[in-house]
Amino acid sequence: PGTTTTGPNTHPRRAHTFVTPATMFATIKNKIDQKMPELSAKMKELGDKIVPPGQAGSPKEERPDLLPLRALQQVPPMHSDGLPEKRLLVVLQPPEELPEAPAPAGTYSPVVVVGNMVYVSGIGPLAPEATSHVAKIGSTEDKEKGIIGTADGKAAARACALTMMAVLRAQLGSLNHIKRLVNAKGFVNCTLDYTEQPEVMNGFSEMMIEVFGERGKGSRSAVGVGSLPRGWAVEVEAVFELHDKL
Repeated sequence: PGTTTTGPNTHPRRAHTFVTPATMFATIKNKIDQKMPELSAKMKELGDKIVPPGQAGSPKEERPDLLPLRALQQVPPMHSDGLPEKRLLVVLQPPEELPEAPAPAGTYSPVVVVGNMVYVSGIGPLAPEATSHVAKIGSTEDKEKGIIGTADGKAAARACALTMMAVLRAQLGSLNHIKRLVNAKGFVNCTLDYTEQPEVMNGFSEMMIEVFGERGKGSRSAVGVGSLPRGWAVEVEAVFELHDKL
């Protein structure tokens, strides 16, 4: 008792050394630092094989037929107002939502892109449904006769903005490609004595600013008319600028 027996099949006992996480991390870091010059040299050697010196900055030739696709793949630059698609998620609160992009009601294109400019044909207030804003706007509201007031007319103009964004997303793939609203023309279906067309068009403009920030504030016209297609209360056409040519 009290003695340790050693023999051919026994080994002396070793004291266990405790290694703290900090010590282990420092050891690993030192090994990495020692290997880093060697790894950097190997990476440079590999890079020179792939792109010989003097050619690193030369542009790669691209097939002409793929250039439009490459433009679509580019990530639009971020600006202080944030990306429109992200802002749209915040702006749209139930029950408000984008409607389905409508098919053209005649022989025309809903959107035409020329260079970095987007021309949008006249869009009606199809949100939440196609018949939601079929009315005439007047100074004196009389819903039994199909005459609504300025507040309802403003809601119709906002519905035009929602429908236009649905069309733009369907045609461009994303609202993030849009740099700013350039111009909007609003047509207000109203009675002869009505003079608050600008207040009605504020519904469209305010929605654009909510989604595009200050870049959603473009030049604008608001015109009173005797009637509009399908009996719409408001119709809006617009011009936008793109970040990159599509």
